[in-house]
Amino acid sequence: MKRLGYACLLLILVPLAATATGTRINLQDYRALIRIESPQFSPDGRQIAFLTVHSDFVHDRYDATLRVMDAAGGSSRVLVQGMRELNSPRWSPDGRTLAFTAEVGKQKAQIYTVPAAGGTPEELGDAPHGVEQFSWSPDGNTIAYVTPDDSPLSAKDLRTRHDLFTIHDDDYLIDKPPVPSHIWLLAVTSGKARQLTFGSTSVLEAAPPFGGGVSAPAWSAGGQWIAYTQQANADDGDSDRTRIMAVNVATGAQHPITDKLSYEYTPRFAPRGDAIAYLYIHGPGAVSDMDLFVGTRNGGTAHDISADLDRNLLPDFAWLPDGSVVVMADDHIGSKLYVQQLNARGHALDLGDLNPLAVAASSQGALAVVADNATTTPELYLLRSVDSRPARLTDFNRSFAAHAYPRSVEVTWHAPDGQLDDGILTYPNDYVSGKKYPLVVWDHGGPEASSDEGFDTNEIGPLRDLFAADGYLVFEPNYRGSDNLGNAHMHAIYRDPGLGPDSDVISGIKMLEKQGLVDESRIAATGHSYGGYMTAWLISHQHFWRCAVVGDGAVDWTEEYELSAAGNLAWTRDSLGGTPWDKDSAALYRTGSPITYAGDITTPTLILSGTDDTTVPITESFALYHALASRHVPVEFIGIPGAHHSPQDPVHRELYYQVINEWVVKYLGS
Repeated sequence: MKRLGYACLLLILVPLAATATGTRINLQDYRALIRIESPQFSPDGRQIAFLTVHSDFVHDRYDATLRVMDAAGGSSRVLVQGMRELNSPRWSPDGRTLAFTAEVGKQKAQIYTVPAAGGTPEELGDAPHGVEQFSWSPDGNTIAYVTPDDSPLSAKDLRTRHDLFTIHDDDYLIDKPPVPSHIWLLAVTSGKARQLTFGSTSVLEAAPPFGGGVSAPAWSAGGQWIAYTQQANADDGDSDRTRIMAVNVATGAQHPITDKLSYEYTPRFAPRGDAIAYLYIHGPGAVSDMDLFVGTRNGGTAHDISADLDRNLLPDFAWLPDGSVVVMADDHIGSKLYVQQLNARGHALDLGDLNPLAVAASSQGALAVVADNATTTPELYLLRSVDSRPARLTDFNRSFAAHAYPRSVEVTWHAPDGQLDDGILTYPNDYVSGKKYPLVVWDHGGPEASSDEGFDTNEIGPLRDLFAADGYLVFEPNYRGSDNLGNAHMHAIYRDPGLGPDSDVISGIKMLEKQGLVDESRIAATGHSYGGYMTAWLISHQHFWRCAVVGDGAVDWTEEYELSAAGNLAWTRDSLGGTPWDKDSAALYRTGSPITYAGDITTPTLILSGTDDTTVPITESFALYHALASRHVPVEFIGIPGAHHSPQDPVHRELYYQVINEWVVKYLGS
């Protein structure tokens, strides 16, 4: 494909970050970053529990500390530290106790409790296969938790190797029969547990294809009912086949709350009454925004209360005491919180230049928000009401204020077919107006996601700052399919996985070139996941690239359909309009796959893949590697041991970004 001259519109908004004086940040500086997760108000709203997570490079793991602080401010105090995989703190309804999950010894995750005033954690119950999610009953006497069933293979079967099993919609690395997960009820006083849900259906435990997520059992205000996301089976490729169920705590009788059989996620009961909020697709089809629907425990008609918001809602949302709901969504190159009334249009909260990462609501209507931006590290903030401005409560990452950060702005343009796109343009640290600079293009994954101005919280991680320090412009386009500009922008990728997004990215580059910013002889294409797909597509259709990086990149839609998990069987089917074997979609599986055109690639390419990746199987990276190596195109293929779709440990994560940075610098120079 030729490089075409596109008519573009450039809008450079007020800079989101101005260059600060100080030392440029380097990759090792990020080792000190403290992440803040899982804020939770005490029942009276006076205290906030949360986790701080730091990188332990000695033991190559992330360690969490459970802390509590007054909502009015002040220092936090440590409740629990040193427990492996500490997660999901939850207050007891009387506010005296915090429960959480952790792993001790060789045990899988169990529920532990600790007095809110301080003390020694105690194990509560014993789930042999581990606890996946949990929640307190309103009276505090019971905890509902999710755990996998026993394997259908007996100890004798395993000992005698009579262990053959049936495979259905499962990933290519499956090595044992899939088992469903079910809800159990644990009596807090006695520690005895009884199973509540049964059968071949499962509580959702796999990543959905488009939006929504895994969630804990949701209790009704009176404690008689639990709502949960039921998957039709235990196969990890069928996380689209979901619906919201209401189960009676006393009898175990259950029923769906709507007549839908797919794409319902994340139920939460209202503080009073039987209303249930949950996420469901806006339409048309599955390639669309996730909207907030409200139904009732009894079933019947559910209403899309966020239809007018025109944003893809993320799984992190919370009921407010007045019956409205605070929701989170990507918006342009950031994220926002909105208050969504049940019968009125939602409106955004004023967070200034902060991007929310997590939110919790108190019984009095205050909000605890973890937030950051490109030059502001994540910290915990308090909004005393939805109309107030955020007040910072913590300062764990104060040392990062001493660094100099590059300037980033939002840019917008139109693709040749009129599609409006936006993205982030980051200038080199020592940018001089009128000078041309090498350009690194980073395409985000998803594609139902977006590049936003977070501080080391997106797939690009520290690379934005590292590339800017190397003297490069960094361009992060939110091509069609991204979730930040409304439903039409997201749906525009339907049956158009490559050509449309290609035109978005290329027209964005042309827009920057027309501004006289770009050294056109030094442009790199990089990206992860769907961004890896975009990189492979771009370098197979244009040949001006100096180098490329394909991280965990999908290059063959037939392999995605046949081998992957994380909902990608459903994603490929519903995005491409059918299966590889349907006559109306079979051709698109070939023409929409970069591997079809890999023989045209001439760009020096770095390929990275996790060896345990079931979202984008490493087999696709092997295919791309051999397509280039057999033709003597400069290529390097890096495997990340044990990684699933991105490094999950601090050492491999740092090495991953180091290898990418070094590859780009090798070809773009200084």
